[in-house]
Amino acid sequence: TLAADHLDESLNAAKVKAGESITLTVTTKDCGGEPEGNVDFVITRGDAQNRQGVVNNAAPVRVGNTELTTTATEYHGTTNAEGVATVVVTQANGPGVKTPLIAHPSSAPALKASVDVIFTTLTSPDSSSANMYGHMAETSTATVDGASYTFYRPKLAAETDGEDRTASINNETWAQFNWGHADAHCDILPDARQLEGLKIARGDLATTLGWPVGLTSGDEEYWSSSQGSTATDHISIDMRSRSLTQMPDATQSLVSCVDKAPPAVTPKLVISADNFDSTVNAAKVKVGEEINMKITVTDSATNKPLPYRYLNVYLGDEQNRQNQKNADIDSGHQWTDDPVIITNLEGSDGHYHGVTDANGQFSLVLTQDKGAGVLTPVRVVLFDGTEATQNVIFTVVTSPDVAQARMWGHMQGVVEAGNIYKRPLLADEAAQDTGSEFENNEYWATFNSVTAATNQCGTGQVPGQLLLDTLYQAHSGNAMETTYGWPTQKHSYIAADTDGSTTAHVNLATGADSTFSGTEPNYLSCSGNELVTSLDVYFNGDESLRNAVAKVGEQITMNVHSVNALNGLSVPNASFIVTMAHGKNRDNATTGFTDSSDGTLVMGGTPFGSSQASMTYQGMTDNEGNATLVIEQPQGVGLLTPLSVLPVNSLITTPVNRSVKFTVPTSPDTPEAQMWGHMADTLTVGDMEFQRPKLAAEATAATRTQEQDNETWARVSHADALNNPNAGGCEAGHLPRADQLAALYASSDGNKIHTVSGWPTTYDYWSSTFASAATWQAVSLAAGGYTASGDASDYVSCLVSKNPTAASITIEPVDAALWYNANSEHAVKVKKGDTLQLKVTVKDASGNPLPQAPFVLSRGDGYTRQGEKHIAGSGDGIVSA
Repeated sequence: TLAADHLDESLNAAKVKAGESITLTVTTKDCGGEPEGNVDFVITRGDAQNRQGVVNNAAPVRVGNTELTTTATEYHGTTNAEGVATVVVTQANGPGVKTPLIAHPSSAPALKASVDVIFTTLTSPDSSSANMYGHMAETSTATVDGASYTFYRPKLAAETDGEDRTASINNETWAQFNWGHADAHCDILPDARQLEGLKIARGDLATTLGWPVGLTSGDEEYWSSSQGSTATDHISIDMRSRSLTQMPDATQSLVSCVDKAPPAVTPKLVISADNFDSTVNAAKVKVGEEINMKITVTDSATNKPLPYRYLNVYLGDEQNRQNQKNADIDSGHQWTDDPVIITNLEGSDGHYHGVTDANGQFSLVLTQDKGAGVLTPVRVVLFDGTEATQNVIFTVVTSPDVAQARMWGHMQGVVEAGNIYKRPLLADEAAQDTGSEFENNEYWATFNSVTAATNQCGTGQVPGQLLLDTLYQAHSGNAMETTYGWPTQKHSYIAADTDGSTTAHVNLATGADSTFSGTEPNYLSCSGNELVTSLDVYFNGDESLRNAVAKVGEQITMNVHSVNALNGLSVPNASFIVTMAHGKNRDNATTGFTDSSDGTLVMGGTPFGSSQASMTYQGMTDNEGNATLVIEQPQGVGLLTPLSVLPVNSLITTPVNRSVKFTVPTSPDTPEAQMWGHMADTLTVGDMEFQRPKLAAEATAATRTQEQDNETWARVSHADALNNPNAGGCEAGHLPRADQLAALYASSDGNKIHTVSGWPTTYDYWSSTFASAATWQAVSLAAGGYTASGDASDYVSCLVSKNPTAASITIEPVDAALWYNANSEHAVKVKKGDTLQLKVTVKDASGNPLPQAPFVLSRGDGYTRQGEKHIAGSGDGIVSA
């Protein structure tokens, strides 16, 4: 008789999970029903079938140490003196099939007993509608934002009605729905945050839950209830990469239902922007520069982030500095420009839309390369109606930064050859002007005599013709307008040279010198003797170092030296400010990564940042015009932070742009990384050099990924690990053995390979060492343990140098006395029924033993002592132990 444990009476078969074992009991009796001991027997198998009766002989069962590769493969055993034998059956990577096992005495092939064994697969549910026998759980739980939710597995196409499409994944056919049918299919459809929480809690759903996560585009997407930017779009979640996409409701995707909706929240919307000027309540930069704006959405009650909230961004009507819109002005004085553009959002015509990231944030990058010097309101509206507004101003060089200006500007004076040339005055600024002229959207004061000019500038402060010529020669070709914004098209600039009847003036557009008589209007630039302070800013005492780099936790010292722009002498006790912008990752983005410190810099011992009291440090040079400022970022995540350093009390202020970058060990220094890092490309242990694992962006054929510390790493099947660099694996011969990975762990035990070297360790690392015929050893570099696996997706570190390959193999008995050398025979001789222990030795070309080298042991034909070929019968086959 043949019996098995773990019997499932409903299926009339022994049933366990793939990877577990079933124990068979073989009992031999005589014709009278009494036990008969020491009976040789044979076990074979029939064709394996799936749950629907379709033959599937993939990954056949193993009886004892014998894989029943075909239906003709035999396992041989012998019952004990009581007529009983037990043998273990396994199917490590079974696809979920039922296999009939047949036993018969070696001496009586016609006398048979049988039992069916089933090894279930995680990737199929235990449903009569399934193709394969499975043990996929009906539900899975996950804690999201402190609340526990129960998620229901996706439905097979055969289990439901109303599906719009099907997806064949892991031998099963799954139902896919458009969004409307998905919403109807579920009592409660989870939102994007819930699905992301499930993904975070369970990791790779395909390997932890067995859920369908296809490799074909679209077959990895699950619908959420989260609204898109329009009523006909919703968010779907890629359950492989955890990315989210706004999809049209007509798209067909997989569906998991949830037991309850998340609690209702009241969102709070906060907008912060670089270069924010509190005096004008706007972020302000020059035309051609960019404004980085960060949108943060939190729960107003708990202040926790609200991820995956769709938002609309509207650009309001432009306004000049006098709060006028173009529609309020006559056509002759209206401005023309190109509007503000948001470069990283979808949309046009002043309406854009996006979605917050996993941290409830979104960054906007705004530009206005051809602006007229206007203020533009940026209104952000969430789907529930919550809104906030942030004004942005792009200033022009053709308008000064004064309240009387029509447009927002940054025009200044010029220092040339030790002389100060003050910018021309607006008509509303001047007290002694004799007229005005409209040019470049501003009304400029004009002066028709040296007397009027002197009354405005003061005695001796109207520049002579030679000084104006010097100014033009230094800035010829109308550079005074194109570079400095001064009006030059309609009038020349009056000079102090006059004989009472004629007066000199200089055309700063062409450089032409001429004179006029009478009362011709002219523009005016006064000379000055005010202090103009310029700053020399560098780092770590190196005057050539303009942008500094340090590791997180280290310090950077900024050096500031203040000098007089007219004579180059040091300016003592000069006040200056250092204004930081939002920190940017390697993709030049201010959001899209996790940063609990929100980019905070510590400057002079005080924290600064968008979540701190200020983003501006105020300092002063000493009596020699020198100052130092220690900058650090103790909790940085790998950001570059732009800095603007500006003198405070100066007639002409020129900002100095610098940056500091604090790198992290958890990111490599490669363009494919998201954060700025200093992870070493290799680690050396003894004479072995290990390459760091590959980022997903470096492995273009990677099928699975894992996020850790703001980077996305490639996860690799063992087949790809052995010989597929494009998928994140190694070149042939470069995958380390398990003992080599163990040595790597020992050199950085206690997870130091992550905490010190920065490598990801949430998954094991593949080795080239066999665990069984169908599994390989994977090593945890976090804890040092070994795991045997065949179908996992793990990390890979490759050896720089190729492991030696086998050049020789020998096989010999452990007991050399068993050698038989007689009658021209050289063989190992043992008695029938005895156990022969063999020693296999593998060496490389240098004669060095190769540890953990895989080998195959097979047999040839047997021959009798007389040289006749012997066909082994049921009772005298060679069996490996």
